[in-house]
Amino acid sequence: MKAVLSEVAPDEIKQFKVDMQEAFQKSFEAVYGKTEEVILPEKDIDQSLKSKGAVAYKATVDNVMVGGAVVVIDEKTQHNHLDLLYVKCGIQSKGIGFSIWTEIERAIPIIIFHKIFLSL
Repeated sequence: MKAVLSEVAPDEIKQFKVDMQEAFQKSFEAVYGKTEEVILPEKDIDQSLKSKGAVAYKATVDNVMVGGAVVVIDEKTQHNHLDLLYVKCGIQSKGIGFSIWTEIERAIPIIIFHKIFLSL
């Protein structure tokens, strides 16, 4: 599945954050079990979104939001980094995460991305 990236519109940001929180929560609980703790609090997403140079991208397939990412772009140095990336719950394991990553690499200089990704 090939995802198309575009910036999240102001009227989409609420759903973007809800979908991201749900994806992080369910992924954590699938590995570590049920928890009452919120794994990705909204304040953490907001902090990322308010970072200097932050851009929120939604990923769509057939005009349906299937995931997204927050990328912090430094226009001057081009040392950019990926803050958050998620695939919407219920549609994982279909290549969407890889497609999002590929589109980010294609669209944005990724000097730092490779260092982060390879160190995981």
